[in-house]
Amino acid sequence: MHPSTTIYNTEMNDELTKVNVYDDNGYLPIHRATLNGLDGIVKNILEDAEKRNDLKSQLEAITHDEDEFTPLLLATTSGRLEIINCLLEYPVNLNVIDANGNDIISIAILSQNERTVRYILDLSIITEQYNVWKSLLKLFLSIKDEESLICGRMIESLTRRPANNSPISSYWIPLLQNDLLSTLFQLFTLSKNDDVLLTTFILFYNVTTEIPTIKNELKTIKNAFSSMLKHTRSTNPEILIILGRVLLYLSTDKSLIESMVEQDLIELLMKLITKEHSSQIICSYFDCLSNVISNSFSYQQKIANSKDFLLLLIEVYLEDFDLNLSLSVIRFIRQLVKNNETIQNILAHYGICDHLLSALTASSKELQQVSIEAIQALSYKNARVQDILLREHAIEQLLNLLDKTNMSTLQIVIVCTLWTLCETSSTRKRDVATKIGVKKLISFYMLKSDEHLLAVTEALHELTKGAATIKLNIQEEINQAQGIPYLIRLLKLNDQTLVLTVLRTLQLICCAPGFVSNRNNQEIIHNNDGIKLIVALAMHAKSDIVQVEAAQCLACIALGNMECSTIIENTLDFSYLHIIYLTQTTKSDVQLKASNTLATFIYNNSHIRTHLSKYYQLSFDYFDKFLQTNDEFIRCTAAFQIVVLSSLISEQKRSVTTAIGCGILIDILRLSEVDKVKSLAAECIARLAHMKSGSEIHKHTGVPQSLIAVDAIDYLCNLFSSSNDITIGNASIALGFLSYVPEGRRKLLNRCRSEPDIMNFLKIYNCLPGIPPRLSASLIEDWERYDTLKLPKLRSRGSSIRYFRVLSNNIERLRIAPPSTYIKEQSSTNTSKFYSSSIRQKI
Repeated sequence: MHPSTTIYNTEMNDELTKVNVYDDNGYLPIHRATLNGLDGIVKNILEDAEKRNDLKSQLEAITHDEDEFTPLLLATTSGRLEIINCLLEYPVNLNVIDANGNDIISIAILSQNERTVRYILDLSIITEQYNVWKSLLKLFLSIKDEESLICGRMIESLTRRPANNSPISSYWIPLLQNDLLSTLFQLFTLSKNDDVLLTTFILFYNVTTEIPTIKNELKTIKNAFSSMLKHTRSTNPEILIILGRVLLYLSTDKSLIESMVEQDLIELLMKLITKEHSSQIICSYFDCLSNVISNSFSYQQKIANSKDFLLLLIEVYLEDFDLNLSLSVIRFIRQLVKNNETIQNILAHYGICDHLLSALTASSKELQQVSIEAIQALSYKNARVQDILLREHAIEQLLNLLDKTNMSTLQIVIVCTLWTLCETSSTRKRDVATKIGVKKLISFYMLKSDEHLLAVTEALHELTKGAATIKLNIQEEINQAQGIPYLIRLLKLNDQTLVLTVLRTLQLICCAPGFVSNRNNQEIIHNNDGIKLIVALAMHAKSDIVQVEAAQCLACIALGNMECSTIIENTLDFSYLHIIYLTQTTKSDVQLKASNTLATFIYNNSHIRTHLSKYYQLSFDYFDKFLQTNDEFIRCTAAFQIVVLSSLISEQKRSVTTAIGCGILIDILRLSEVDKVKSLAAECIARLAHMKSGSEIHKHTGVPQSLIAVDAIDYLCNLFSSSNDITIGNASIALGFLSYVPEGRRKLLNRCRSEPDIMNFLKIYNCLPGIPPRLSASLIEDWERYDTLKLPKLRSRGSSIRYFRVLSNNIERLRIAPPSTYIKEQSSTNTSKFYSSSIRQKI
């Protein structure tokens, strides 16, 4: 042992006889031993005092100075943990305080000795007389800002995780059990010291993020949010920053939003955003408002009522080039305009479209994505905004970006936004889908997301509506791109709208306009177990509209394919009777589709026609309600059905029923002013133009001849002036099939001689590579003879069929044919005044 230590211990042993004598500093021997960390001496003093029954006087002896420390308080302030432990072995008074009213935990905290504080807290001293946790929080509420600040920072240090992956601090639970939340809100209300408030907000943020369940207690604290929101008036940037983070986090809990709004959250945040322009401060407030307004339409209106605030967004914040601010503002705008036409129009009027489109050229992919999402929300079901974006070439910019990016999340949002911009125009949808391309559309099915599936499937559906041309065959492209298996998998999803779109797409993949079946695609569906899945939907889907669309899909798969037809009939519990039941539902759209399904099954299938004729009959009254409606689409569909299903209608002779159906189709074709209706009528005529007889399968029914007799050829030729490629394609297919009837061939040849461009259309849609032409060989020979001999052109009927070339699925008009001065002669013997619409002049 060191000599000096020996001398010191000897001196201290001599002092044992003077344990109650204070030195010049006001210390007893126990105080000096405690201060110097001599736990052995302290223990000897206490043992000796215990023998003399003087233990309490030693334990509670106070220093004769300004602090008035007991040995326990002196050990605490000097961080002597061994002596604290020694003293606690005796009945020491834990509730003792010094001259300033500070107890053991308060002195440890104010000494800023975290090691001592942790030691005391870990002792978990909780008695009836003393609760270390309540004493700690009492110090935090001290009216002395310095004491409150030291305590707050100590709590912050105690509860901080040493590493992100570490478990949460064990101190949070006892703190919360002893009213930490109440303490924090008292400080929010009472404290005026910025440093204390900053620490308080940090603690509140930490505890709510570490233990999210305590957010539920905020609902029980009166004016909890008001006490925080009043600090939005603070001029301290640090307080505003942490307050923004707190409010942003709380706004992610929808159950708290109503209380926050009731305590003026929206109004105060709008004032703050108007006043503060620092991106570091206001980004969190924009994100908080985004969460709030997404919860209620009425919250959107609160902001919409402030036109100055909306103008501020456009003229100030979107002009700022700060990336984080731009992201927050555009995210806020995305939520603000969501499903709110009024705000959409206001912001569009203020010039938001130009700003959002400019962001598409940004180098930040995140900014590009957020801007595209905002464009989608801004234009959703708003034709006015869509027109503005279209005039500013939004579609072209989005397509260009889609072509360049390989980022899956960006591809998804671009596709969805493109589809939103096109929602009012089927032609625009088809153009966009064509530019994207079948192969790329199908590749999007491989992306790990569900939100784009409907848009991609609808794009494919739009493409399949058009008839194949010599340069474009969508059915085959989908097949070659392995798209059919993807579509079949989508049928398993629990999304009715998507499943319906898939079923309608599969119908067109198997059965092109004019009931031109695609045997290869039908068999691919079967090979991928599609028939079993579709039969299950047709028989057992919860929705009757899904059932009937699935049944129509099966009919298209069976069309012209006896093998598939037999497989369908033998699959699971498939029954034609179930389709008959669907015709008896109370929903007219389901009824019409169900009878259309029967017509498709029967079409050119003598086996099914014979089977159904034996067991089932349909009433003409069932169809009459559809034939009498003002809806031309429904009338057209019903007219086609009664012709095909005439063998199942017992009240009328088949010839009469057929005549009624054909007459309605021709009337619609010549009288309708709606291009889409004419297109449907042309397609129905195309189906009927190659319908076979049930008894003589290789012979026509007489329907084509009837159609030709009432000038179907001329009315169909008039459709070539349409701007709709689908209409032109349907007319071309119908004329191709009618060209096999001698009288039809003669009329068509005459029309071609007067308007030579018609023959070009017919060849584009009917003379496809790799398959026999649908155009009569005799007509082609007659035309080639006419063309070779250079026979004189017949007088024009005043039509202006366009010269064209085929680019993708679009027909690009190059120039207008020379106008004709010929006026069609009216026959005095013609009792029917057929309407012939003037053909529009377009370049």
